[in-house]
Amino acid sequence: MLPKVPVPTLEQTMAEYLRVLQPIVTPQQHDRTKAIIKQFSATIGPSLQEYLQQRCDAEDNWAYHYWLNDMYLDNPLALPINSNPGMVMPPRRFTTVNDLARFAAQLIDQLMDHKEMLEGGGLKQERATSREKGQPLCMAQYYRLLGSCRRPGNPRDSQYLPPGGEQSDAHVVICCRKHMYCLPVKAGDRGRLNDNELTAQLLHILNEAPCLPEPAGPVGILTADSRPKWAADREMLLLEEGNARNIELIETALVLICIDEPLPLTYNARGFNGSPAGAHYAGGRDESNMAQEMIHGGGSAYNTANRWFDKTMQLIICNDGTWGLCYEHSPSEGIAVVQLLEGILKKIDEAPAKEAGQLQLQQSHLPPPERLEWIVRAEIQQRLQEVARTVDRRIEDLDFYVYRYKPYGKSFIKACQVSPDVFIQLALQLAYYKLYGHLVSTYESASTRRFRLGRVDCIRSASQEALEWSKAMCQGEGPNVTLESDKEDDYSAEAAADVKKVTFSIYSRDHLRELFRCAAARQTEVMVQNILGYGIDIHLLGLREACREREGTLNELFTDECYKIANCFLLSTSQVACSTNSFMGYGPVTPHGYGASYNPHPNEIIFCLSAFFTSDKTSASRFARSLQDSLDAMRDLLS
Repeated sequence: MLPKVPVPTLEQTMAEYLRVLQPIVTPQQHDRTKAIIKQFSATIGPSLQEYLQQRCDAEDNWAYHYWLNDMYLDNPLALPINSNPGMVMPPRRFTTVNDLARFAAQLIDQLMDHKEMLEGGGLKQERATSREKGQPLCMAQYYRLLGSCRRPGNPRDSQYLPPGGEQSDAHVVICCRKHMYCLPVKAGDRGRLNDNELTAQLLHILNEAPCLPEPAGPVGILTADSRPKWAADREMLLLEEGNARNIELIETALVLICIDEPLPLTYNARGFNGSPAGAHYAGGRDESNMAQEMIHGGGSAYNTANRWFDKTMQLIICNDGTWGLCYEHSPSEGIAVVQLLEGILKKIDEAPAKEAGQLQLQQSHLPPPERLEWIVRAEIQQRLQEVARTVDRRIEDLDFYVYRYKPYGKSFIKACQVSPDVFIQLALQLAYYKLYGHLVSTYESASTRRFRLGRVDCIRSASQEALEWSKAMCQGEGPNVTLESDKEDDYSAEAAADVKKVTFSIYSRDHLRELFRCAAARQTEVMVQNILGYGIDIHLLGLREACREREGTLNELFTDECYKIANCFLLSTSQVACSTNSFMGYGPVTPHGYGASYNPHPNEIIFCLSAFFTSDKTSASRFARSLQDSLDAMRDLLS
């Protein structure tokens, strides 16, 4: 039995909170919050702390539902861009529609294998690889990926998680040309369909859907709207018995498989049209184009209605070989999703290839997959048009860029005796400081899986030590928010060379290295606090919710300006390590913020950087350029 996540002491969290605020607020704001904390700790704080301790004694994880509601279920924003990450997997090579159908069938077959392994108790126990190595990790997330779904609500969403035990009526839902089909993966007479049977069923869909007129009600796009609006639309759909059955089939399906039309090569030309690393793949598409296909589908004219964004796992396959995933984040962190998909891909690629003569498609004894028919009232028809316009505007606003930094990767970083994650986090801080001349509240997810039902807490990378080091690294430079010297939006070595900055060697190289070591030590300290259950964010959230439950109102500590600044994450980051040439990205979490996921390989680092075009403060291209400058400077410093 795993230990319970602890409740840190009130004194420890308040002291750490003040330390976190120091580099991101003014001295006057800091002094005011210090006085508020002193009063809080002398009055209501201890009783709220006792309340949380009692909750800890009574529950498996005192923080889990507080965190789940705050992070996901209470968030009214639309899922695409704001919440659901998109993952691009290594492209496949399809020469015929049969190849696509065969690959989709293999994915379904492997998912069924995985499901049966879970039901048989065969999931291997994972253990910590650092800081108390060998400690068992919570595996609950792995059991929530298949057959689960988020449901919209007002004011709070809920989750559908399948009941334990084998489901005899297992099925998947296939989305193709905005039509939806229910494909049973078991036959009533003898259990699971084999590869050939699944391929034949998929070919039926792939042959039929393109010949049908576009559905009058492509209701999938409704799942891309804000949660309260989608909740109202869902209630209206449920009034029709046939619609209610369709929604139940979708929500209980093992997964959704979305057969997409590729986005055109010129898609998102407003941001980047091509990758600086020359990384072009399926059909000439660049990686930013492929990632947007996974994150949101491209808009109402393309594939956004060919989705059900509430579904935990949506596998997306394009006929040009691009494929990947859009996943609803509330049941699981990225690690479980990545390991499942990469494990499945490995098994598919290691299976012996079948020759054309062996592909005997067996369809005659099986009824064709059922196409889901929707009854669309006039009110829903009007909502479909409204949502299409809204979603298209949001998608057009996303400034998204996949950037591969190629001069070095984690092999060089480890040779510098620094953790790659710590190194990259400091690079992100330096990149931000180079652009704006200050640091901002930064979120990095830290796993708390050493504890029962553990998910994540927040590593706050914007430390005073990181600020002092960034200042020293930028000696003589001013903030560079506006780059008049840029001749084009595209990020290239030539454009980077255009940005001339005058530097003065005020600090010695040894002093800069010492400041870096201090910043790295602080980053490591905060990371260890979090993974061992002593992060401040979960504790502050618990105190806030305990205050709300017990007092009916919030203490000044949680309405204070500094609390709002601390929880407005203008830099939202996470490491998504993949063993294959895959990457995962997401949108910013605030209107003027950046999203930055990264995947360090031995000799390169893949970044997925995002911002919003409507913000006059942010630009994914400028941030990529600043990030390159920062990583280059760090190499020069530590070589």
